[in-house]
Amino acid sequence: MSRWRNVRKIDAHVHIVLHQRENTDLMLNPPEAMLRAMDAQNVERAVVLPINHPGYFPLGEGERADWLRASNDVQADLMRGSHGRFSAFADCRIDGPYAEAPAAAAEARRAIDDLGLRGLKIHPYNLDVEATDPRLAPWVEAAEEKGVPTVFHANPSGHASSFHGSAPSRVYAAMRGRSGTFVVAHLGGVAFLETLAGGGYVDVSGTLLWLAELYGVPFCERFLRQIGVGRILFATDYPIYSHEAYYEILDAMDLSDNEVERIAFANAERMLHGLAPIDPDREAASDPPIV
Repeated sequence: MSRWRNVRKIDAHVHIVLHQRENTDLMLNPPEAMLRAMDAQNVERAVVLPINHPGYFPLGEGERADWLRASNDVQADLMRGSHGRFSAFADCRIDGPYAEAPAAAAEARRAIDDLGLRGLKIHPYNLDVEATDPRLAPWVEAAEEKGVPTVFHANPSGHASSFHGSAPSRVYAAMRGRSGTFVVAHLGGVAFLETLAGGGYVDVSGTLLWLAELYGVPFCERFLRQIGVGRILFATDYPIYSHEAYYEILDAMDLSDNEVERIAFANAERMLHGLAPIDPDREAASDPPIV
């Protein structure tokens, strides 16, 4: 029996997919299917992320002109309908009506304040910019102001020549001097070693699987410890990857019960409350309580 299947979990990286599109690895995953998978895998909550793309949700003709606003409304509807199981994040756009900072900041605040979305997702590759692009600053600043986390997609492969724009080093440069809570997704992809040089949280989705295949589980365990257990988030990128694929790797690691609890649940709980990872050199008791 899998230890990781049985432990309570927050999956820090999933996608709700409401229609099947061509040329994408995101297969159909409506909310009811996501909830069934969560029940089967003892996932108490899931962080539902958009992808900064106008075709992600099936939108009506009148909604497409301002697809960002419509996508954020859909994200909020998904969260409200989940009875507390989904923590949905806001989408982001830097062209059209959102090329100007005031409009971008206003939509970010609407998504967080009015819709109740729990964070922000920035996908530099889909936006065709580097994570350091100044047009992203109003979004990051609004999330920081509201005390919610920002998740940065870090490409899990190097097939596109522009992938360096969302490598961890670019994310760290974008967040330098800022106090906001942030996550580097996908263990930083092919630039995974750069996660050793920065801060914030790191989710294991996707990249952990091919690291284990290439280098083995002992390497993966050493690598996660080098990053710091307090920074690691259990995440699957479901429905692209199955939960079981991660259990095979994580079950083979020599992690204590406390380390499993932190990676599977407690770290994500902190992240969702806008709290930075716990520094192992200071007492956790000095942090604000999670309520």
